[in-house]
Amino acid sequence: MNKFVKIGAIVAAVVLVLVVAVVILAKILITPERVRATVVPVAEKALEREVHLGEIEVRLLTGIALHDLRIKEKDSDETFVSAGQVRLRYRFWPLLFLQVVVDEVRLEDPQIRVVRLADGTFNFSDLLGETPEEAQTQPVAASPDTGSASAAPPINLTIATVRLSGGELLFVDQMINPDAPMRYQISQLNFAARDIALDRAFPFELEARINDAPLSVEGRADVLRQTGNARINLDNLDVTAFSPYFREQLPGRLTGLKLGLDVRAEGGADQLTSSGKVALRDLSLTLDDLPDAPIRGANLLLDYDLSADLAASILNLRSSRIDYNGIIAEASGRIEQFDAEPRLAMDLRVPSLDLRKALAALPSALVADVKELDPAGVVDVRARLEGAADQGAALLKNAEVRLQDVQATAGGMRPALNGRLNLDGDRLESQDLVMRAAGNQARIDLKASNLFGEPIVVSQHISADRFDLDALLQAAAGPAAATAREPAPQATAPAEEIGPFDLPLRADGTVKIGQTVYKGLTINDFDLAYRLVDNILTLEKMTGRVVGGTFNQTARVDLGREGLAYQGKVNLQSLQADPFVSAFFPQAAGSFFGNLNLDLDLNGRGTLPETLKQNLSGKGRINLLEGRITGAGLAEGLANFLNLEDLRVLRFSKFGGSFTIEQGRVRLNTDLEGSEVRMKPQGSVGLDGSLDLNLNASLAPNLMQRLDQRGQVTRFLTDQQGWGQLPLRVAGNYDQPRFALDTTGVREQVEERAREELQRRVIDRVLPPKPEEGEEKPQDPARRLLDDAVRGIFGR
Repeated sequence: MNKFVKIGAIVAAVVLVLVVAVVILAKILITPERVRATVVPVAEKALEREVHLGEIEVRLLTGIALHDLRIKEKDSDETFVSAGQVRLRYRFWPLLFLQVVVDEVRLEDPQIRVVRLADGTFNFSDLLGETPEEAQTQPVAASPDTGSASAAPPINLTIATVRLSGGELLFVDQMINPDAPMRYQISQLNFAARDIALDRAFPFELEARINDAPLSVEGRADVLRQTGNARINLDNLDVTAFSPYFREQLPGRLTGLKLGLDVRAEGGADQLTSSGKVALRDLSLTLDDLPDAPIRGANLLLDYDLSADLAASILNLRSSRIDYNGIIAEASGRIEQFDAEPRLAMDLRVPSLDLRKALAALPSALVADVKELDPAGVVDVRARLEGAADQGAALLKNAEVRLQDVQATAGGMRPALNGRLNLDGDRLESQDLVMRAAGNQARIDLKASNLFGEPIVVSQHISADRFDLDALLQAAAGPAAATAREPAPQATAPAEEIGPFDLPLRADGTVKIGQTVYKGLTINDFDLAYRLVDNILTLEKMTGRVVGGTFNQTARVDLGREGLAYQGKVNLQSLQADPFVSAFFPQAAGSFFGNLNLDLDLNGRGTLPETLKQNLSGKGRINLLEGRITGAGLAEGLANFLNLEDLRVLRFSKFGGSFTIEQGRVRLNTDLEGSEVRMKPQGSVGLDGSLDLNLNASLAPNLMQRLDQRGQVTRFLTDQQGWGQLPLRVAGNYDQPRFALDTTGVREQVEERAREELQRRVIDRVLPPKPEEGEEKPQDPARRLLDDAVRGIFGR
């Protein structure tokens, strides 16, 4: 036992001696004078600035404390860097080998003042401008004489940890505005770095507030290889305070933006990888090109993962997701030469875009016109971009747009589309595209090419087994009917002709519908074909079967002229007149019956009523078989005028003839043949419904007898078969015609009948009769003399 006690006492004595030796060595090697003599000259020489150190404390257990460190501005009394206290904590045992290993360097409450001067230089630019070679040529200043301490061996420092707490950095920028310099502050700056070495990476941490926005950085740095990694968090930084530095690059005026970061980065001077989230909140921006549609309080979130070859200027965007107020877009791909003339090879996607929500997310003034269409539905877009960034739309190499119940209100109608649109280069093609509207459904085949050039070439084909146009137009007229009851606003300017149009478009198409309903008429086998070339729209055909007959129409419209210019042909064969007239001329409904045939050639210019009347011209032939005319208007007016109920229905076997259109009137040369009435209407009907006609009517004997039962008058208006000749004129308009006898015609007919009666009763009894037509027997001179005398009496 005593043996162990003695050994323990010896060990304790040795430890005590060692401790005393360490204390003595620490007192010898580390003194305030040696520290001041070592640190201050070296710092002043390196910085070329005055360095001030206050009290220096050297403690065996707590290390070295430098109080009131201040570094002045060059040639100025302003403070560049200051610290309330710098602490150096060292290890004991390396002192035995004449080494001071600093375990920790701590700066407390440091303050740094950085100034950018009006000429663009900084208050530390001189420190950065000196090369290592220039530093080596500078003479080394002699250390101050510190007596016996100056002859001691130099201190060998090794630092394991550096800490900075409570720091503050003030940045003053005089370059933007020397009279009112910009001021930015980093406060509550805390920094820590451990295991600092030049041959390996060491960890570090940083916390601060930038203009009162919290910032934290945590990572590792490799000084030798100039590489590192870090995770950066920044919350709610007001970017508008920094707008003077990027105002010229903005497409407008920025009035609000808060920045948030949660990103990771790793790499060095040549390579970089990064991923994370970037948040732009409360974005308020007025664009120069859209001053009336400012962005207010928008939020944009970016989630990305990328790598960059900085030496080769290549950026690989592995994935990214942008959320703008709920509008989602995704992108991935590669960008080359991003620091000069960028070239892109990118895949883009806009997944399941709800159109109604998207419009609500955009500035209301920007989409005001679109909102009137009330778009709805879901769109899914995939696209590929390739080429130089300045190529614009030509960057789009291919795309796919899926439409799911995409709707819009236009012209009172609300069609919906389902299907897909595929873009390949400058060619667009639809796939399984179906349009639904007012209970109807139609298939659309669409092809377009040369989309980025002129002219764009479009080919379109629409087909449907059944498509009810009336239901579609009724749905369109619903809103219009509702607004029709509201008082119409007063016109502020006279109406103007539409056109001319210069459309960079060449198009052709067809419409084929098995059965449709238009204006109450069922149309079967509707077939339409058109083409548009050089602003000339040509309706190559529009055919179909309707009300027992067929129709065929062609037309040509010049869109390149003001008011347009058009010509067309219409052919109707064996149509039932009543349903056709009732549909297209409802004011004449129930008036015309029979089988209608019509050939019409039209030419015109203008879209305003007055212009149309002046410039519309045409000609045609009409033929109405086995028909009748009844109802209000002409038939009723004629019956009332002659007081003959039988004429309220004018029946005929044939009505037809030719007509021309010029200067707003339709000029007729027609013939009506019936069992009770015959007419040869001549004259004109205005496009406004006005009438100026001479009917040249003839009534059957039974009607003439009822018209004048005594025969006192009508015997002078009848022919040899008993048909009465009534030279009637019609004026007024179609709804309210005004009938009158043509007095000139009546006089001529009465004179003719009187002459014939005189001849029959007197001349034919006294003199030999006239030779029959074709006979060679010469007429008696006396008879010829009397005939001439009678004609002279009656002015004929």
